[in-house]
Amino acid sequence: MENKERKRNRILILFFLLITMAAICLAVWALFFRDSEKPLVPDYAPETEENAEPIPGDTGEAAPSTGGGSVTITYSNQVKISLAEGTAELMFANPGKSNKDMVMQIIIGETVLAESGRLEPGNQVKTIKLQDGIIDILELGGYDGKFMIYYFDTETGAQEIVNTEMPITITVEE
Repeated sequence: MENKERKRNRILILFFLLITMAAICLAVWALFFRDSEKPLVPDYAPETEENAEPIPGDTGEAAPSTGGGSVTITYSNQVKISLAEGTAELMFANPGKSNKDMVMQIIIGETVLAESGRLEPGNQVKTIKLQDGIIDILELGGYDGKFMIYYFDTETGAQEIVNTEMPITITVEE
Protein backbone atom coordinates (compact mmCIF):
# COMPACT_ATOMS: atom_id res chain seq x y z
CA MET A 1 0.00 0.00 0.00
CA GLU A 2 2.74 2.38 0.98
CA ASN A 3 4.65 1.45 -2.15
CA LYS A 4 1.74 2.45 -4.42
CA GLU A 5 1.45 5.82 -2.68
CA ARG A 6 5.17 6.45 -3.09
CA LYS A 7 4.95 5.58 -6.77
CA ARG A 8 1.99 7.93 -7.21
CA ASN A 9 3.88 10.77 -5.47
CA ARG A 10 6.89 10.25 -7.72
CA ILE A 11 4.69 10.40 -10.80
CA LEU A 12 3.08 13.62 -9.56
CA ILE A 13 6.47 15.18 -8.83
CA LEU A 14 7.74 14.17 -12.27
CA PHE A 15 4.58 15.60 -13.89
CA PHE A 16 4.98 18.96 -12.10
CA LEU A 17 8.68 19.10 -13.00
CA LEU A 18 7.79 18.60 -16.68
CA ILE A 19 5.21 21.39 -16.51
CA THR A 20 7.73 23.68 -14.79
CA MET A 21 10.39 22.95 -17.44
CA ALA A 22 7.88 23.62 -20.24
CA ALA A 23 6.94 26.96 -18.64
CA ILE A 24 10.61 27.95 -18.31
CA CYS A 25 11.29 27.05 -21.96
CA LEU A 26 8.27 29.07 -23.09
CA ALA A 27 9.40 32.09 -21.05
CA VAL A 28 12.94 31.92 -22.50
CA TRP A 29 11.53 31.71 -26.02
CA ALA A 30 9.18 34.65 -25.42
CA LEU A 31 11.96 36.83 -24.02
CA PHE A 32 14.82 36.05 -26.38
CA PHE A 33 13.73 34.28 -29.56
CA ARG A 34 10.31 35.62 -30.51
CA ASP A 35 10.38 38.00 -33.49
CA SER A 36 9.57 41.54 -32.52
CA GLU A 37 8.45 43.33 -35.68
CA LYS A 38 7.50 46.68 -34.19
CA PRO A 39 7.81 49.36 -36.84
CA LEU A 40 10.90 51.48 -36.34
CA VAL A 41 10.55 55.17 -37.05
CA PRO A 42 13.51 57.49 -37.57
CA ASP A 43 14.03 60.34 -35.12
CA TYR A 44 14.87 62.61 -38.05
CA ALA A 45 13.22 62.73 -41.45
CA PRO A 46 14.84 60.48 -44.05
CA GLU A 47 15.73 61.58 -47.56
CA THR A 48 12.97 62.90 -49.78
CA GLU A 49 10.77 60.20 -51.34
CA GLU A 50 12.23 59.24 -54.72
CA ASN A 51 8.77 58.77 -56.27
CA ALA A 52 7.36 62.04 -54.89
CA GLU A 53 5.80 64.34 -57.41
CA PRO A 54 4.13 67.75 -57.12
CA ILE A 55 0.36 67.66 -56.62
CA PRO A 56 -1.21 69.05 -59.81
CA GLY A 57 -3.04 72.31 -59.17
CA ASP A 58 -2.00 72.50 -55.50
CA THR A 59 -1.65 76.17 -54.68
CA GLY A 60 -2.18 75.85 -50.94
CA GLU A 61 0.14 77.83 -48.75
CA ALA A 62 1.35 76.39 -45.49
CA ALA A 63 -0.62 77.41 -42.44
CA PRO A 64 1.32 79.59 -39.99
CA SER A 65 2.85 77.60 -37.15
CA THR A 66 2.87 79.07 -33.69
CA GLY A 67 4.43 76.35 -31.59
CA GLY A 68 2.27 73.67 -33.18
CA GLY A 69 1.50 72.36 -36.57
CA SER A 70 -1.17 72.00 -39.15
CA VAL A 71 -1.42 69.09 -41.55
CA THR A 72 -3.80 68.05 -44.27
CA ILE A 73 -3.74 64.57 -45.75
CA THR A 74 -5.29 63.42 -48.99
CA TYR A 75 -5.34 59.66 -49.52
CA SER A 76 -7.22 56.67 -50.84
CA ASN A 77 -7.93 53.85 -48.41
CA GLN A 78 -7.25 51.29 -51.16
CA VAL A 79 -3.69 50.01 -51.72
CA LYS A 80 -2.74 47.54 -54.43
CA ILE A 81 0.43 45.48 -54.03
CA SER A 82 2.08 43.96 -57.08
CA LEU A 83 4.23 40.98 -56.17
CA ALA A 84 5.68 40.90 -59.69
CA GLU A 85 6.81 44.54 -59.47
CA GLY A 86 7.59 44.56 -55.74
CA THR A 87 5.66 47.79 -55.35
CA ALA A 88 2.60 49.25 -53.68
CA GLU A 89 0.26 51.42 -55.75
CA LEU A 90 -1.57 54.03 -53.72
CA MET A 91 -2.66 57.64 -53.58
CA PHE A 92 -1.17 59.57 -50.69
CA ALA A 93 -0.57 63.32 -50.65
CA ASN A 94 0.77 65.96 -48.29
CA PRO A 95 -1.01 69.08 -49.63
CA GLY A 96 0.66 72.48 -49.62
CA LYS A 97 -1.59 73.61 -46.73
CA SER A 98 0.41 71.38 -44.39
CA ASN A 99 3.37 72.79 -42.52
CA LYS A 100 4.98 69.44 -41.66
CA ASP A 101 6.86 66.85 -43.68
CA MET A 102 5.46 63.31 -43.52
CA VAL A 103 6.69 59.74 -43.68
CA MET A 104 4.05 57.10 -44.43
CA GLN A 105 4.22 53.37 -43.68
CA ILE A 106 1.94 50.64 -45.02
CA ILE A 107 1.43 48.05 -42.29
CA ILE A 108 -0.40 44.74 -41.89
CA GLY A 109 -0.54 43.67 -38.25
CA GLU A 110 2.89 44.72 -36.99
CA THR A 111 4.71 44.13 -40.29
CA VAL A 112 5.83 47.18 -42.26
CA LEU A 113 5.33 46.37 -45.94
CA ALA A 114 6.60 49.68 -47.31
CA GLU A 115 7.81 53.05 -46.08
CA SER A 116 7.95 56.27 -48.01
CA GLY A 117 10.76 58.71 -47.83
CA ARG A 118 10.01 62.24 -46.65
CA LEU A 119 7.01 63.85 -48.34
CA GLU A 120 7.24 67.62 -48.24
CA PRO A 121 4.08 69.76 -48.37
CA GLY A 122 2.69 70.00 -51.91
CA ASN A 123 3.87 66.51 -52.92
CA GLN A 124 2.23 63.15 -53.43
CA VAL A 125 3.28 59.57 -53.99
CA LYS A 126 1.52 56.95 -56.11
CA THR A 127 4.04 54.10 -56.06
CA ILE A 128 6.51 52.98 -53.42
CA LYS A 129 8.86 50.03 -53.28
CA LEU A 130 8.13 47.19 -50.84
CA GLN A 131 10.59 46.42 -48.04
CA ASP A 132 13.07 43.60 -48.69
CA GLY A 133 11.58 40.13 -48.15
CA ILE A 134 7.94 41.25 -48.11
CA ILE A 135 7.02 39.53 -51.39
CA ASP A 136 8.12 36.24 -49.81
CA ILE A 137 5.59 36.45 -46.97
CA LEU A 138 2.51 37.82 -48.73
CA GLU A 139 -0.17 35.65 -50.33
CA LEU A 140 -2.59 36.78 -53.02
CA GLY A 141 -5.80 38.24 -51.63
CA GLY A 142 -7.16 41.03 -49.47
CA TYR A 143 -5.90 42.30 -46.13
CA ASP A 144 -6.94 44.85 -43.54
CA GLY A 145 -4.03 47.18 -42.97
CA LYS A 146 -3.18 50.71 -41.97
CA PHE A 147 -1.24 53.78 -42.94
CA MET A 148 0.98 55.06 -40.12
CA ILE A 149 1.85 58.69 -40.70
CA TYR A 150 4.76 60.31 -38.87
CA TYR A 151 5.31 64.06 -38.93
CA PHE A 152 8.61 65.92 -39.05
CA ASP A 153 9.54 69.57 -38.61
CA THR A 154 10.22 71.03 -42.05
CA GLU A 155 13.20 73.07 -40.81
CA THR A 156 14.97 70.78 -38.32
CA GLY A 157 13.78 67.40 -39.60
CA ALA A 158 13.04 66.33 -36.01
CA GLN A 159 10.11 63.97 -35.50
CA GLU A 160 6.98 65.48 -33.99
CA ILE A 161 5.23 63.88 -31.01
CA VAL A 162 1.95 63.18 -32.81
CA ASN A 163 1.37 60.53 -35.47
CA THR A 164 -1.73 59.28 -37.28
CA GLU A 165 -3.07 55.80 -37.96
CA MET A 166 -5.62 55.28 -40.76
CA PRO A 167 -7.29 51.98 -41.72
CA ILE A 168 -6.86 50.81 -45.30
CA THR A 169 -7.68 47.81 -47.47
CA ILE A 170 -4.73 46.11 -49.16
CA THR A 171 -5.10 43.92 -52.21
CA VAL A 172 -2.16 41.68 -53.12
CA GLU A 173 -1.94 40.71 -56.79
CA GLU A 174 0.53 38.80 -58.91
